[in-house]
Amino acid sequence: MVKVLHFSDIHLGSGLSHGKVNPKTGFNTRLEDFIKCLSLSIDNAIREQVDIVLFGGDAFPNSTPPPYIQEAFATQFRRLANANIPTVLLVGNHDQHSQVNGGASLSIYRTLEVPGFIVADSLKTHKVLTKNNYVQVVALPWLTRSSLLTKTKTEGLSLEQIDNLLLEALGPALESEIRKLNPSYPTILLAHLMVDRARFGTEKFLAVGRGFTIPISLLMRSEFDYVALGHVHKHQNLNPQNNPPIVYPGSIERVDFSEEKEEKGYVLLTIDKKQTSWNFCSLPARSFITIKVDVSQSIDPQKTLIDNIKKKPIAEAIVRLNYQIRSEQLELVNVSSIHKILASSHSYTICPEIINEISRVRLPELGFGKSLDPIEALKTYLDNRNDIKDITNDMLETAYSLLNEKDEIIELE
Repeated sequence: MVKVLHFSDIHLGSGLSHGKVNPKTGFNTRLEDFIKCLSLSIDNAIREQVDIVLFGGDAFPNSTPPPYIQEAFATQFRRLANANIPTVLLVGNHDQHSQVNGGASLSIYRTLEVPGFIVADSLKTHKVLTKNNYVQVVALPWLTRSSLLTKTKTEGLSLEQIDNLLLEALGPALESEIRKLNPSYPTILLAHLMVDRARFGTEKFLAVGRGFTIPISLLMRSEFDYVALGHVHKHQNLNPQNNPPIVYPGSIERVDFSEEKEEKGYVLLTIDKKQTSWNFCSLPARSFITIKVDVSQSIDPQKTLIDNIKKKPIAEAIVRLNYQIRSEQLELVNVSSIHKILASSHSYTICPEIINEISRVRLPELGFGKSLDPIEALKTYLDNRNDIKDITNDMLETAYSLLNEKDEIIELE
């Protein structure tokens, strides 16, 4: 039996705009969030005494991270080397040179010959000796047209034609690796790619370099005991029949608000006599919370905003408050008090959207050419104001009394 920890998409150094400087360390608090989740993942690998760790690619936001971020990454992964846990670092799209050749941000581990570390930047099968058995890892890094095709083959072709050529080239290349496998050893495909069944999120917007979508049929092979994927930030198993499991562990921390509702973590799996069992392990990623409020019809927009904020668990969360308001209501909102209420969050942004008169909802009954007596007009208006239903009857009674006082001059201010 072999035990494996599979995680991916660390993106160390991402999302710093949502953080602030920790005065005790001098580091951005969001960097510390990412380091915390990475550290907890490696803690568990050591505690569970896994046989091998598989990293599915995208260590940093780009291939040339600042030295202090590289050091933070190396400090955590060095613990695996110290614990004699073999580790495969797969090259993702964010790890590649701008010329999309090799793994610029990860190749240093190969150059330094870190014990037990393999940097996988080409389609190749690695036979890894672990403390319990050999494990065959078929590495499939992020592919671009230069990975499998020559320039002469792609010259003058459309992107769709190039994608088709890539798939035609990938099939035989992967088959060649599969035929070399020893069926007596546990076998894992480790790949950084977009599979056609995947539900994607932030990675669509973070993409560096153009990739293409792989049909799941290419990965659903009986020779694989497990397919360890990277690139998509949302955890998902693309093959519920688990023959084999085809799993994205997702990213270890939330990058931005598009991942607000996604659970973050890693996968622990065991392969015993060609039987694979796996579990998703959650990490305490920092919460992102969006508060959307329409105060344009509110009598007391300040109270409406405060009430909606208090409904959310904003303490130490990254918060964005988006509210719609009419220009004439702006003076009714005390922005400084809103700032005070949001101060318990980790960080926050306030984004008011001013609704102009043209965009306000019109009532056909009160439109041009319509004739209604004042009471009927008032009733129509009040029927469309859910926020003041509790005083509707009082307003109508007052209107009746005012209209009946024909001799009294009413001055409206």
